[in-house]
Amino acid sequence: MSKIHVLVPSQELADYALQIIAEEKMDSCQVEVIRTSHAVQAARDAISNGANVIVARGLQADFIREYTKIPLVNISMTGQEVGLLVEEAKRMTKKENPVIAFIGHYTMFPDSSYMNEIFHAQLLFYTYEDRSRIEALVQKAAAQGADIVVGGERVLKCMQQYPLVQALFLRTREDSLRKALHVARKMVYTSQVEKENNAQFMTVLETVYNGVLKVDMEKNVTAANHAAAWILNRTEATFIGKKLYEVMPQLEESYLDQVLLGEREILTTTVRIGRDSYMVSIAPIAYDGGITGVIISIHKIPTGSRKSQDLFEDNLLFGYLSTGDFCKIDTRSERMKKCIELARAYALSSAPVIIYGETGTEKEVLAQGIHNNGYQKNSHYLTVNCSGMTQEQQLAVLFGEGSTDTKGAALERAAFGTLLIRDIDELCLRCQYRLLRVMRYKVFMKTDIEEVPAMEVRIIATAREELAQKVRKGQFREDLYYLLNAFAIHLPPLRERREDIPGMVQSYFRQYNKKYSKRVSLTKGGMDAMCAARWDGNALQLERFCERLVLTAHKRNMDEVCIHNLLQELYPKTETHEGIKSVVVYEPPEKVQLEQALAQCNSNRQKTAELLGISTATLWRKMKKYGIG
Repeated sequence: MSKIHVLVPSQELADYALQIIAEEKMDSCQVEVIRTSHAVQAARDAISNGANVIVARGLQADFIREYTKIPLVNISMTGQEVGLLVEEAKRMTKKENPVIAFIGHYTMFPDSSYMNEIFHAQLLFYTYEDRSRIEALVQKAAAQGADIVVGGERVLKCMQQYPLVQALFLRTREDSLRKALHVARKMVYTSQVEKENNAQFMTVLETVYNGVLKVDMEKNVTAANHAAAWILNRTEATFIGKKLYEVMPQLEESYLDQVLLGEREILTTTVRIGRDSYMVSIAPIAYDGGITGVIISIHKIPTGSRKSQDLFEDNLLFGYLSTGDFCKIDTRSERMKKCIELARAYALSSAPVIIYGETGTEKEVLAQGIHNNGYQKNSHYLTVNCSGMTQEQQLAVLFGEGSTDTKGAALERAAFGTLLIRDIDELCLRCQYRLLRVMRYKVFMKTDIEEVPAMEVRIIATAREELAQKVRKGQFREDLYYLLNAFAIHLPPLRERREDIPGMVQSYFRQYNKKYSKRVSLTKGGMDAMCAARWDGNALQLERFCERLVLTAHKRNMDEVCIHNLLQELYPKTETHEGIKSVVVYEPPEKVQLEQALAQCNSNRQKTAELLGISTATLWRKMKKYGIG
């Protein structure tokens, strides 16, 4: 079986090749003389007979490259071979300094920078990629005064139209063939090493329990093991060669981009696949100072000590299920994406987490996402709200002190699962101490003096106020602060990520249009008004506002006037003057800006437009929009 197959257009070249093969004892080489019209079929026959590399030249190489996928080495001329052709051309033309035109494929010729000086001739080199240009190049060479044209079969055929210009066959000799065969031998060796490495890589893949995917720079899956196919519930044949985001849509594409671009050396996150949680690690494949792809490892996160099915049934029976997940937060905000990335990482740990955020932010969804992607995902998920409770109530709910609730304390009911403590900044100092004992020392205090071993429970807390401020005021324990704040997430309010508002509004409109069988939409002005509002109640306020807007809409397209009127109706601002509260009519920021500019310019519209950097026509439209006289 030949590994290297040499295809040449003449017996002379074939003899050179056989001589070199014999001299250098190159086994598994075969030489064949072919016509250009038979080049592709000859290459295909060689491939079917086991060839790894084809060696060919000129137009024949061009055809083979275009119609087959086998590695190909071009037979390119050496400077010495060009010199021999120049000498022969001089003899034919009988000129000391003739104009010699070389026409050939762009891979045929060596560097020609100093050849005119070396060979004492005027050399013109014409190269092509598209063989249809050969005739035009012959015509150009003749027009530029070539005494002789050197080229292959097709060039010589075209030269028949120019009887006054001599023609010489572009002959390659031993040097170029030797160089091409050396390159081909290196390619065969490299191919064998690569196959051996791939075989070793696949052996490793199939002997590990983790799912492993290999992804190239174009984000295509190029290799995978059986474990990955089982995890993704696919056969390997269905996803090899496909984009990773098609195979594994649960994984954020931006995470892959960060590793491929070298922004992160390694990235670890969590994903949900079906009802199971998996830890995913993405590491770059580094080669020759660059990145050529990534390896993705998928490892199933084990559940707690009880059987998953038993826990699932208990959760369903007692209402302890958690349905939130990271995919429910659709965001374009880079700050919010960082928060989700942190939360995915924290899900891999059992350490306590604290989530800071204003009222109405996605604190609870993020907490549920951490639970559902972590070790406790099949266990209980309970929520306790500290806000508005007295110290006695907090002690009773969390620790069962003085409680008559037969279900027990929240920390007991959340055993092997997660307890979300909302507004932990409102937790009393006695509860803080007992909670510290549970989290730090794994002991449960039903009273101030009675300690028993605590069952495993993960604590996630939320807070509206920074705990550091509470510590400075003496309202929060410093040791509990340090225990919680190491795994902190700070959610930005909606007014600081306004790029998320259009997507959220559209999502809410789809949801409530479907629920109430409506077809309400927003005009551009209406959407602009939604984006300009403060939304101090964040996502909660925005969702309820959208539901009210859809439910009570009396027309299909809601404009900015409708938005402003409903905002004023639902959330009127109040100010206190001399102890008397009064409602302040809601004013859009743009309207306030217009009125201030008009006042500054004494109602001169021309000057106002110049001050605002807009045309007078635009100013007039905005004044009409807000009813400014």
